[in-house]
Amino acid sequence: MNGLKLANIKSTSKPMELNIASWQDLQKNINENFKEKSYAVVYLDYKVLIGKINEKNLKFYNDEVFDPKFIVKMRVFNEEKELLLWRQDEYKFEGRMRLDNEGDNIQYFVEVDQVLWGNPKSINNEWTVLKEARGTEIYIPYLYKPEYSSSKRLAIRTRNYVGYNEIGQAGYTDCRFVSFCEGGK
Repeated sequence: MNGLKLANIKSTSKPMELNIASWQDLQKNINENFKEKSYAVVYLDYKVLIGKINEKNLKFYNDEVFDPKFIVKMRVFNEEKELLLWRQDEYKFEGRMRLDNEGDNIQYFVEVDQVLWGNPKSINNEWTVLKEARGTEIYIPYLYKPEYSSSKRLAIRTRNYVGYNEIGQAGYTDCRFVSFCEGGK
């Protein structure tokens, strides 16, 4: 009806603490946790990058790399799990690994396709650029095919886990990124 999907799932969340002092450390930590095709959204002090993990490599558009000390927050995700990290000190990160389809039964979760800013335009067989008239642009490792799409926008699917507090009020207890998709108008 309104684009929201309510369902139940098994899921578990484990706290993480990582030291990431170099690009190689970042690659190693991701390789240990993600063997399958996945995506990364990295919030740096000075910009946002969206990349992909293929064949055990973290790759951004034009092979861009950065010093991990500039990471404010990072999400690495796929259909089954998400690693969420945030900076504590220059090279020290805390976070959690959320694994779906194992662990405790979560009574409800809500999936939402959140529209991303920018008009999509495929630039090759792997990347799409989102551009706005105000000058912003971001590259996404997603193949947008306008000839097959009824949508003029790309979205990111989020999964929001519902829990209850001590007096029985429902609310979101966690949120994770799941995938990129086409959605919105």
